[in-house]
Amino acid sequence: MRRQPFISPIIADLVYQAVTGVSGVQFTDPLPCPNCSGMVVSHDMKQRRFSTVYSHEGEKHIYVYVKRFHCRDCGQLCYAKAPFYEKSRFGSPIVDLCLSLSQDHTFSHAAVLMNRMGIVINRGTVRKTVQSHSHTVQATDLFGMKLPDSLLALSTLVTTADPTVPLRGCDVLSACMIDPE
Repeated sequence: MRRQPFISPIIADLVYQAVTGVSGVQFTDPLPCPNCSGMVVSHDMKQRRFSTVYSHEGEKHIYVYVKRFHCRDCGQLCYAKAPFYEKSRFGSPIVDLCLSLSQDHTFSHAAVLMNRMGIVINRGTVRKTVQSHSHTVQATDLFGMKLPDSLLALSTLVTTADPTVPLRGCDVLSACMIDPE
């Protein structure tokens, strides 16, 4: 019989709160056009899936909202800065978690650990994520597990925020260690 990996309830709660705490955050600050550096004008708001988590009702998608802009000069559609790496299907802290866990664990075991933290992901997705993102992830060892600093900072932001005030996109970008400018 295989022994199930143990995840400290503190770590599971920390990760779950960080990921679910960004639900509904809006990223609206315009950047110059990435194609021609031209002036952009507001176009619309797109819903993007940040992650999928396990909840009491089953799997639940966590969405954020990213403003799109239209370039007046070249006509290209571009997005506001958001906590996503290029060509990633989910938020940068989830990518960072895949990378940091895969340093010490197989893709399969990393997926099991993430599942135990409340993140819906499979071995193939962890493998594909690690193969398509090669950046170095700063991580801190907690209870024998390397957790990305971006995820820890996001958790701190979410848990210390005033629940009556919506999180600001620029604060989430800063916590996720993505330069908001």
